[in-house]
This record gives sequence, C-alpha cells and structure tokens, in this order.
Amino acid sequence: MENIQSEKHRILPQLSLLDAVSITVSSIIGSGIFISPKGVFQNVGSVGLSFFVWIFCGIIEIFSSLCWVELALAMPKFGGQYHYVHEIYGDFPAFTFQWLFFCVKYPASMVIRTLTFSEYILVPFFQNCEVPQICLKLVSLLITMLCGFMNATSVRVSKGTVNFLMAAKILALAIIIVTGLVYLFINGDRSGNFENSFENINWNKLGLAYYAAIWSFGGGDTMMAMTEEFRNPKRDFPKATIISIAAVICLYILANLAYFAVLTPNEMLASNAVAVTFSEKTPSSFRWIIPILVSLSSIPMTGFLSTPRSFYATARDGLFPESIALVSIKYKTPIGSIIICCILILAYLFFDIWTLITYVGFVTTCCDGLALSTIFVLRWCRPDINKPFKVPIAFPIISLVTFVGGIVLAAVSAPMDALVGLALTITVIPAYLLGVYPKTKLAVAGKISGFVTRFFQILTVSLPEDKEENNHTNISPLTQPSVRGYRTSTPLVLGKGNIVEG
Repeated sequence: MENIQSEKHRILPQLSLLDAVSITVSSIIGSGIFISPKGVFQNVGSVGLSFFVWIFCGIIEIFSSLCWVELALAMPKFGGQYHYVHEIYGDFPAFTFQWLFFCVKYPASMVIRTLTFSEYILVPFFQNCEVPQICLKLVSLLITMLCGFMNATSVRVSKGTVNFLMAAKILALAIIIVTGLVYLFINGDRSGNFENSFENINWNKLGLAYYAAIWSFGGGDTMMAMTEEFRNPKRDFPKATIISIAAVICLYILANLAYFAVLTPNEMLASNAVAVTFSEKTPSSFRWIIPILVSLSSIPMTGFLSTPRSFYATARDGLFPESIALVSIKYKTPIGSIIICCILILAYLFFDIWTLITYVGFVTTCCDGLALSTIFVLRWCRPDINKPFKVPIAFPIISLVTFVGGIVLAAVSAPMDALVGLALTITVIPAYLLGVYPKTKLAVAGKISGFVTRFFQILTVSLPEDKEENNHTNISPLTQPSVRGYRTSTPLVLGKGNIVEG
C-alpha cells in the first residue's frame, strides 16, 4: 500500500502512431458499412446518387477530422470535443454537449454496434427464420460486459484487441470487395443496378441518407479523447487521420460497388443484414466466414477505450458525478466511467436500431457543430494558446455549413425525429440547474453522488486521479469553470488498519 501511495496515481501515456491508426480505423469501420448501404439507398432511391453521398461524407469527414486534430494539439487533454467546448465556452455549453453525448449519442451508437454484432453472429444459426429478439439482447448484453471488463482491467489487452479487430474488419471488407468485383467481372451487371443509375432519385430524404452515411464515417475524432495517453500526439495525430480516413473512403466505395454488383435493389431493401445477404449469394465457404468477420467488426471495443476518458474528464472538471472520475489503483484505468458506460448501453438495448440511427445522427450533428465552432474562437480570440497544427480555414467553414445543412434537411425529412432530438436537448436545463449549478443544485444530489462514489471506491478499489500541478497546456477558459476537488472528503477503508484518504 505504501508503494501505491508513493507513485503518481494517474492514467499513463503508452500509445503510439500504430495505435492511433488502429483506433481510428476500428472506430470508423464498425457496423455502419455493413448496414447503412441499405439506409442510404433506401432514402435516395438511386444507386448513382448513393455513391456520391458516400464520397461527399468521406470528404467532409477528412475536413472535420483534421479540424479536430488542430483542436486536440492546441488543447491536449482528455475529453476530446467536450474539452474544447469547456475551455472555450465554459461550463454550461460543455455540460450541454456532454449531456447529449452521455444520454443519447454514446449509448445509442454502442447499442447499434452490439445489436449488429448479435445479428451477424446469430443469423447463420437461424437461416430459415428471424433471429429471436431475446437472443439478440442477450448476446448484446454479454459482449457489452466483456468489452467493459477488458477495458477496465488492462489498457494493453484492450489496444491489442483493437488491433486484432481492425485486421478482422479489413479482412471482412477485402473478402466482400474481391468477391463482388470478381462477380461483376464474370457475370457483368446482372443485377441491373448500374444501368440508368441516376433514375428514381428521391431528393426529399437526402438528409436522412446523409445521416446514414455520415454515421458510418463517425469515429475520426475518437483518438482525440485519449490525447493524454499518447506519447507523441503532435507527430501521430495528423498522420493517423489522413492515413486512416483515406483508406476507409476507398474501402467504403469498393464495398458499395461489391454490394450493388451482387444484390438487386429489392434484395438490398429487404435485408436487415446486407453483408449476410451478400454472403448467401457467394461461394458456400464464405457463407460462414463473412458473418463471423462482420460480427467481429461490430464489436464496440474502441467505444470502451476512448469515450469513458471523455466522461472521466467531465467528472474531473466537476460537471459529472465524482464516481465517474475514479481511477483503478491496480490497473490505472477510468473504471468508474467504464461501469457507468456499461449501464447506459444496457438501458438502450430496448430501442429499435433504425430509430437509434436517426436520433444519433441528429444529436451527433448538433454536438459536432457546437464543438467545431470553437476553432474560430481559438483562431481569433485566443492568441495565448499555442497552435502547433493549423488547417486551412475553408475546412471548418465547409464542415460547419454541412453540419447545419444536415440538421435542416433532417428536420424537413423527419420532423418528428427532430422534435424528439430537440426535446432531449432541452432536458439539459433542469439537469444542469438541479445537479451542477451551485446556486440551484439540490443538496440531495450531492449526498447521492457522495454515497455512489464511496460505494464505487469500495467495489472497484479505486480513487480519483492525483491533481497535476503543471498542466500540459497554458490555456485558461474565457469564463473560468468552477472546478471541484478530485478527492472525496470521506476516508476509504481498503482493509484492516489501512485507511487511504479519499
């Protein structure tokens, strides 16, 4: 116990350029490319236009991801987009951003991935009937708990698993692409998808098609939430971003080409698992390989590796409960945040997957627009912040205009979904006033938070991180946030005669 106390209790930097590429590729290539082609085609009604939607979203992702790199290197701390909003705008906008991320974007995205994993891993066992919902939920629950446990106990094992899953994703796409191109070369355009490919265009639902595609590119900013865990982010982030997203764009375009080469429009629209339907029309040896590889591709390992650090940073700043800021004494992982993430994901298992995609797209676009706007304030109002990497100003302008355009198009295409997203956004006001703002915060909220924190400390043998005297940057927000202390005021009893101040 004395040795543990003598060391600095914090999360250590141990990630490299290869890890950055692996995390980015693994975050972007998830369940999206294996289910979203149906959503894009269904909404635009045209094969040709669907390819343009994919290319457009890929270009926007490159622009926006490089903007995130500029922000991450200027403000290199845990939290990613949340941290940029907090440092530039202050407490309430940061809490709004993170509340939406915490309550909607993150758990919904993770559930989409776990349900996709369950669908693909179980479909081969239910070839002549629909997979029972109870089986899908049960497998999703098990994979969620497994990923949470691995990330809570070892960063090294987690990043090794991420590297393995990245290889599985690329192999799955490679098999689909090669099979589709060979099929197209031998049989020609038998599906008829490439003849008059710009007919029957449905412009009214272009916004929903954009959401379906841009969701599949989501994750380019994942590594930015882990900035403090990289040994040399200034060197690694720009290289990893360009390499990763360029490779993903090529893979996505070729994968769509393969899908449309093999599947007819009706087969595409009737399928809930496009890659499985694709595998059923390929040689028999691939009918098992493709679903297994695709299911591995959908395991949300990177979601447990990166996002808990963002929630951890929020709690460290005093905007979320202290229990989320707990760090395991033995494993040096944000164990409190990981446990909360598991609970959130399990709560979302009862929603429909396409409803989740729509809500995630709306909320994600709003959050991304708010976070990206900080780059303009950073450029013109914060000369005190060192900026080792800058993108052309056209990049954030184009990205921001696209985000706003996506919100408007989606609101026109699906007004009810937009109203639900707006209602979820409004819930941030009572949450902030009752749980965070000092003048209106309920006393019972502090007592409950303290009780949960002490319970988590005993359950997980964890403590809040030691304060750093010298931060990694010289930044200070425009409006100084009210940062609470990291440690609880009540001692934590770890064993007989051993008391560590909490």
